[in-house]
Amino acid sequence: MEHLNYILSGILDVVTFLSLGISFYAWRRRNIPGVIPLCLMSLAAAFYTFGYSMELISGSLEEIDWWGKIQYTGLSFIPSLWVIQAHAMTGRELRIKKHYLALLVTIPLLTFLFRWTNEYHGLIYKTMSLVSNGYFDVLLFQKGFWYYLHSVFFFFCAGLSVLMYYRASLRSDDYLRRQFILLSWTSILPFAALLMNLAGWTPLQLDSGPMTVFIIFVLFSYALDRYDMMHIIPLSRDIIFDWIYDGALVVDQDYRLRDFNQAARKIFPLLDQQRIGMDLQAVTEECPEFGRLLKTWDAVNPIADRTDTGKTPAEDVFEFSLQEKDGAAHYFKARPMALFDEGIRIGSTVLISDVTDEKEMLLKLERTAQYDSLTGVFNRSYLLERIQHETSRLERQSGHGVLIMFDIDHFKHINDLYGHQAGDAVLRDLAAVAKSAMRSNDLLGRYGGEEFIAFLPDLALPQAMVIVERLRAAFEEHRFIYQGQAIQVTASFGVTGFHVQDPKDGVAIDDLVQRADQGLYRAKKNGRNQLAVV
Repeated sequence: MEHLNYILSGILDVVTFLSLGISFYAWRRRNIPGVIPLCLMSLAAAFYTFGYSMELISGSLEEIDWWGKIQYTGLSFIPSLWVIQAHAMTGRELRIKKHYLALLVTIPLLTFLFRWTNEYHGLIYKTMSLVSNGYFDVLLFQKGFWYYLHSVFFFFCAGLSVLMYYRASLRSDDYLRRQFILLSWTSILPFAALLMNLAGWTPLQLDSGPMTVFIIFVLFSYALDRYDMMHIIPLSRDIIFDWIYDGALVVDQDYRLRDFNQAARKIFPLLDQQRIGMDLQAVTEECPEFGRLLKTWDAVNPIADRTDTGKTPAEDVFEFSLQEKDGAAHYFKARPMALFDEGIRIGSTVLISDVTDEKEMLLKLERTAQYDSLTGVFNRSYLLERIQHETSRLERQSGHGVLIMFDIDHFKHINDLYGHQAGDAVLRDLAAVAKSAMRSNDLLGRYGGEEFIAFLPDLALPQAMVIVERLRAAFEEHRFIYQGQAIQVTASFGVTGFHVQDPKDGVAIDDLVQRADQGLYRAKKNGRNQLAVV
């Protein structure tokens, strides 16, 4: 057939274009595991097919030798890239062991160098000549030592890839199994092509490799269209793993980081691909409690196997918080889940949800339930609850405490003279003055209207009187200002002591409040701006 070599060259040009197209598409989706090796392998295949395309239409041995070197620019690296791609696509660790990686890098580099310097040592081709196959001239060569070694390496890589895909198919569900089986057969093709070349079974004395690349990429295109391979096996992590709103971490049994998504990196900025394999504590040091909480969760929630469903959903989570540089707190809820491989526990996946809005809403609701909205001190019900808790403790310890009831003198007069907004301002200001004059562990709340109650734990009455007098003097001396007007404010105090020699003789809160109220009434009757002990 006339010009058969040009027809074959044109077919290989189409294959080259297809290889470059897949390489470009893979590069655009380079954040998906397994796609970078596919991108490089497709680019290497383009060098291989284009070099052979040009070899078929070359007219001299020198030109054919030159295009042969272009072929080996890609062919040298295809076996290693095929294995690395199989590693990534079957979900194995991307960090290949050093001696294994050295083998995958060293042999292709030497093959590449030996082919480009072949005329000096003959390690690839001992001799080269042109012969006619009946239609056009083709290269006839005597194989050198390194040619055979590269062929063994090629067989090894192809076989290893087939094995990885086959093993992945055995542990996968039906849909993924079909995908891996297809990749297994695709990986056998370069194996078969090299075998045909070594046995001399190719028609017209042609290299079967470039033509096999065409069949391989037809299968890859079918896989992309039929199974959406660029998104699954487990390339779907680009959608499912990286695109989910929640942060996700993967750790092994020794709590070393194995994977993470971009949402997790926003929570822990130190996460980086270079830190894969490091201890979890080292990459989440923004929140030292996170690793500790995960280990604690693992310790108190042992899981024998994936069928263990004895835990309730509440046991499957733990919470932690992070403090931002501006002082704002962010709250997170972590849901760990055990990972198994053939029934053996190999690690955990942790999904992390930002629950700051929900937490702040809950804290706001709690504050509403506990604090007086006007003054910011405890409201009546929560104050009495806290006092009950303190008196119960003091009863067990036979301790002392003092309860104080005070209110503003002539508060109705302040409202009538300055208005109710002025009265509200005075209440807020008075509560602030009281808190500043008391100890940090003292309890203060608004009992109702202009009345306040304070409880001073762990103080006997003589000691507490110093604080009560300090409170009275602070109110009298403070300048209460409303809209530029100074308002004179004083308060009267009723004080009662709390001490139980025998825990069995507990004192009811109502009795304490009643006694303090009696003292308050006496202080007002005696002229106000003073204190009375009952």
